[in-house]
Parts: sequence; C-alpha cells; structure tokens
Amino acid sequence: MNEKRALVQIRHLSKGYAEGSRARPILADVDLDIAEGEFFVLLGKSGSGKSTLLNLISGIDTPDSGSLMIDGTDITTLSERELTLFRRDHIGIIFQFFNLIPTLTVRENITLPVELRGGSADQRALELLERVGLRDRAEAYPDRLSGGEQQRIAIARALAQDPAIIIADEPTGNLDEETGQQILRLLLELTRDVGRTLIMATHNPEIVPLADRVCRIHESKLVITLRESQPVKELIL
Repeated sequence: MNEKRALVQIRHLSKGYAEGSRARPILADVDLDIAEGEFFVLLGKSGSGKSTLLNLISGIDTPDSGSLMIDGTDITTLSERELTLFRRDHIGIIFQFFNLIPTLTVRENITLPVELRGGSADQRALELLERVGLRDRAEAYPDRLSGGEQQRIAIARALAQDPAIIIADEPTGNLDEETGQQILRLLLELTRDVGRTLIMATHNPEIVPLADRVCRIHESKLVITLRESQPVKELIL
C-alpha cells in the first residue's frame, strides 16, 4: 500500500472496566496508526476488546489514559458536546443490529444525520438508495425490510454526511452468509469509490484477504498483521 497520511493516531491508549473491587484491563498501552483510505480489520472472538477499541475511536467511550487523534484533533480532550459534533461530522457508524429508527421511513433514516447539521439531504439520500439498490423502498418503514435491506440502509445512512471514517461493528454478524458477503462487497465498493477509511470489527476470517491490515487483540495488546505481497508478518505492539 502506498504511503498515506495517518488519519487515526493512537498513542499509549488504555481502557479497563471494573469487576467487583478489581479493574479488568481491556486495552493496555495501545499505539496504532490507521491511514487515510485504509481498510483496517479488527479480528477476534466476542469479548476480546474489538468493540471497545471501535467505541474509543468513534468517541462513544472514553479511554482511561492516552491520546486518540483523528485528522489532527485529539478527541480525548473534547467536551461531551464537542465530541458529539465531531463524531457527527467526521465518523459514520454501522452497527450489527442496524439501529434504524422504526418510526422514520427509509429516506428519513438516511437524511436525519445531515438534517441534524442543518442541511438538506433528500437528493443525496436518493443517490445512495440507488447505489444500494433500494431506491424503490424510499418511503417504506424499516420493519418492512429484510435484514440485508436494513443493513444496506444503515450503510447509506453512515455515508450520508460524507464522513472521513466509516466504523463497522460486526456489520454482517446478524445476516446469513450469502447476504453478509453481498453487504461486505457493497460496503467496500462504496467506501473505496470515495477513498474513505474503513475500520471493521468482525469474527469472520473470510474478510481477512480483503483487508489492507488485520489486528487481533491478545491479552489487552494489539497483534498487527502486515498484509504485503509476501506472507504475513505478525508484530505485537
């Protein structure tokens, strides 16, 4: 992969959770750069810390220590309101369980993030619906869609505000294998077309060959697999 600027820069990041009178470390002294336009995969079983790292990068959770720079801004220094606005403007999130608003139509679910910024996104929503193959369902409600269709809408919603980073937490985990592969191909196509950074957590090893780099979390440390033309090499950071 050609050298690109680091869009995400993580330094000495640690996070743990209390278990009774003791603290259980989830991430310990993590250093990591993720480049602009990179497809970066967090691979591992449930409870390994994948979602914790995604939540820290997206600003949903806060670290115990360390810094987390996104496009030059250390989000660990932002107030809750500043963090909400930063996340809205810079990060699109795709969840395993879609998280569509059931009382809004498909079109309204996609336009909501942009409208919260005071903009209008009707045309953008229709363009994205065309890309995900669901323009004819614009006025349908989420409960009238299949799981695969709902995830397509979730992808369109995440892309609506044209964020620099797309974070996907097990985006195919709630779908059958065939539908999951379709969703993955669509997500890669849409993000690579516009050169966006895609950070994905998954337990599906079939995604590994498609990624630029793969990370495993082992005993609170990152194990990075460098994908090159030669066999992969693993480093514990």
